[in-house]
Amino acid sequence: MKSVLTIGKFEGIHLGHRALLREVSNRAKTESLKPVVLVFKPHPFKFLHDKDYKPIFSEQEREKLLREFVNEIVTLDFDTELMSMKASDFCKKLFTELNAGEIVVGESYRFGNNREGTVETLREAAAEYKAKIHVVKNVDNISTSSIRDLLSENKFPEAEKLLGFPFFIEGEVTKGRQIGRVLGFPTLNLYPPEDKFLPPYGVYKTRTITINGETLPGLTNIGIRPTVDESANLSVETHIPGLTGEMYGRQIKVEFLQFIRAEKRFENPEALILQIKEDLKRSGE
Repeated sequence: MKSVLTIGKFEGIHLGHRALLREVSNRAKTESLKPVVLVFKPHPFKFLHDKDYKPIFSEQEREKLLREFVNEIVTLDFDTELMSMKASDFCKKLFTELNAGEIVVGESYRFGNNREGTVETLREAAAEYKAKIHVVKNVDNISTSSIRDLLSENKFPEAEKLLGFPFFIEGEVTKGRQIGRVLGFPTLNLYPPEDKFLPPYGVYKTRTITINGETLPGLTNIGIRPTVDESANLSVETHIPGLTGEMYGRQIKVEFLQFIRAEKRFENPEALILQIKEDLKRSGE
């Protein structure tokens, strides 16, 4: 079965990316094609410039976002061989190995060795393979780097406007040291992958989505808990007022809405408790 595919890093799955993915989905339905997205591993920036680069969303999070639009995700190893591949050879891979009947890209899409390939290169190759190229305009007006900058500056509403949804951290609730429970503020603990981008250490107003779709407002701390924990292990801990029952082993998604304050060390647990109460008031909880 022929496919309609789009190609890219798709780090943020922002509004520009979603326009491409929506076009793929629509074309697949219209022409009875298989919707496919082609991504790369590792992230090209990680391979080319910074081995410690942390994408906005983890592989698992990105996959879930992509599968809102496509049935199949194809991953190519981004290595020296792929980086040095001629544009014509890459086109051949798309139209033969991936059986592309249609390809959807943005206006400034570039590919191949030294970025020699352009949209026009794709069009010429598509004519040879009797395929079609669809160009979606204005998708390049949103950059992932600008979203990263906004998140790093704790500007969550502005980042959400570019993403089209709130920045989030998703994962399985893990049993921690239960320090929050001792303090009277039990938390749901997540331990994101090491290569997952995180906002600065601090306390945030958040919204937690459970696997059954329940939405729960609360507070989330990202950091190392300097007042009560000497282990210095990074954690993401969410307190949800009024939540009862155990959540260990369950998948949750924590959406970040507003920065409350930076993480800091308090003189004693009592001072921390008073601050948490103040944080809850500030967040409207």
